[in-house]
Order: sequence, then C-alpha cells, then structure tokens
Amino acid sequence: MKLHRSIIVALSLAASALALPAIAQDQTEKTTTTTTTTTKHHYVYYGDHQIYFAPDTKTYYWQSNGKWTSGTALPAEDQAYIKTRGMEIDLDTDKPYTQNEIVIEKYKTRDGGGG
Repeated sequence: MKLHRSIIVALSLAASALALPAIAQDQTEKTTTTTTTTTKHHYVYYGDHQIYFAPDTKTYYWQSNGKWTSGTALPAEDQAYIKTRGMEIDLDTDKPYTQNEIVIEKYKTRDGGGG
C-alpha cells in the first residue's frame, strides 16, 4: 500500500511540475504593454491676454465670455493684442487652453503677462 501511495504522490508531483510552465506561459501571454507617445505642439503665447496661436494649423485660441474659442482669425477687438511680441512655447496638447493655468504659472514672470 505504501508503494501504491508513493507512486500516486510521485505522479501528482510530476503532473504539477508539468503544469507550472503552462500556467507561467499563460500569465506571460496575458501581459500587455502600453506605450504613450507625447507629441509637442508649438504655440505663440500672448500672456497679457491669454491668447495662443498655433503656427502649424494657423489657429488662434482665446477666451470669449469666459469660454475658450478657436479660429483662424481673432475677433477685431482682440487683434491689437497680437501686434506685440508673443512668447514661443511648446505644449503636449493640441488644445493649449487645457494647460492654461500651468502656462500662466510658468511664464508669468518672463513676459510680464499671464493674468
């Protein structure tokens, strides 16, 4: 009876040892890697009036009645503000106003503007 039990135990251990690499392989196959690529977007920032211009797309971003607006031309009342020298900046977003608070904090001392 001891021999019979020993054989069963040995077979069980052997089966477990064979199953472990299969389990490890399943875990490896389920592992995925996500890569995030950040693209820099170039803007001219007019800090005195929080206006952004994207030269690549020729798009302006500005606030109108508290909401951000974009277009290929500024409203007539805002056009005078871009005649002064703007600041060249790069952001990792295609909507610069989403980082406006960060931009204001970072550049307020450089151009005297930003709020």
